[in-house]
Amino acid sequence: MLQLLALVALFFSSLSPGTQQPTQPTQTSQIPQTSDSDDAAARAAERKKRFDEAKQRLEADGRAQTPPCTEGKPTLYISPTEASMLVGETRTFSLFDTDGHKLTAAAEWEVGSSYLAGIKPGPEPMITAKNEGTFTVTARVDTRMAEAKVKVYPGKVLPIGTVIWKAAPVPCGKNSGISKSVQAVPH
Repeated sequence: MLQLLALVALFFSSLSPGTQQPTQPTQTSQIPQTSDSDDAAARAAERKKRFDEAKQRLEADGRAQTPPCTEGKPTLYISPTEASMLVGETRTFSLFDTDGHKLTAAAEWEVGSSYLAGIKPGPEPMITAKNEGTFTVTARVDTRMAEAKVKVYPGKVLPIGTVIWKAAPVPCGKNSGISKSVQAVPH
């Protein structure tokens, strides 16, 4: 954005009076006389040419320096990325890539602690919380992996204000940058 503003400023600064390029001294008898409108048209054509050249340079620089939106970021995402459960509760998790393709059935799923949770494999894996604590859910497709964090609470209701589930933003998606959290409320 800053480069675009600089380009616009360059363009408009060339429109200001008194900013003409210096010319070599010449004899007026050798130069045919032109009207003011011809001079203005020539200056405008020159400004447009410089503007287009600068624009092309900035676009080329932008392509060379701007990394893809997924560079340095995961390419797989578990939904939800964070969850809270009660002991004995069961929940499903889903796996997506940055293009939004659902890869849940193609993934290998595991839980970080068999003491805290169990997993029933299938096209929609079922995670069941066994004991109070925190564990991770991991999904793998080929060499890529994603993790979600799950906190298990004892009792019959989650503490007020506890995040029930949270979905992280996915880069490059049509809603990139949007995150969603759902909190527990009193009954």
